[in-house]
Amino acid sequence: MKAVIFDMDGVIVDTNPHHRTAWRDYYQRNGKTLDDSDFVQYVSGKHNNDIIAHLFTGQTLVPDVVARLGHEKEQLFREIYAPHVTPVAGLPEFLKSLKAAGIRTAVATSAPVENLDFVIDTLGLRSYFDVLLNESMVSHPKPDPEIYEKAMALLGVDPSESVIFEDSMTGIQAAKASGALVVGMATTQSPDELRAFVDDVAVDFTDMTLERLRKLVKVF
Repeated sequence: MKAVIFDMDGVIVDTNPHHRTAWRDYYQRNGKTLDDSDFVQYVSGKHNNDIIAHLFTGQTLVPDVVARLGHEKEQLFREIYAPHVTPVAGLPEFLKSLKAAGIRTAVATSAPVENLDFVIDTLGLRSYFDVLLNESMVSHPKPDPEIYEKAMALLGVDPSESVIFEDSMTGIQAAKASGALVVGMATTQSPDELRAFVDDVAVDFTDMTLERLRKLVKVF
């Protein structure tokens, strides 16, 4: 194992409750409701363009308008989340152990660069990552594996040398399609819901060690 790649929302930070609040508010502003089941089906792990398309079903929106609407929602999210930015338990210590072992790291998120910078810099984690990828750096969003393939290329590693941490089914599909081993983070869904689709499951990083990852790689 030479590299570990992290999704951001639901992996580095448990932002989903705050995204849910932001999207629910944004849906209400536009005359619709968003319950928890709709959030999982239409929002969690999805690209903003797809979510906006669902919100404005039946309307034809030009790309500039879609982008503006997405930016409005993300600004709302950052305002809501700002007082609550906290890493998933055990993450800083886990990142320190990876760095000490010389394992390369990346973040590969479908979020806009403003959200990525906001989270990484608020938590002071930038020095722990070799590569940071956001939505603007790929042409095909998850579940397409492009963002993970690009991350591995920039890190100079093969899929067989990589482990990816993901939480959403869309992200897990992308991670598996890239050829890497995948650890499901049980923040968005329960461990039982994830086990059939990933190579290992973790609730957070307090019980995730470098030794555990190395054993996982050996098994496969």
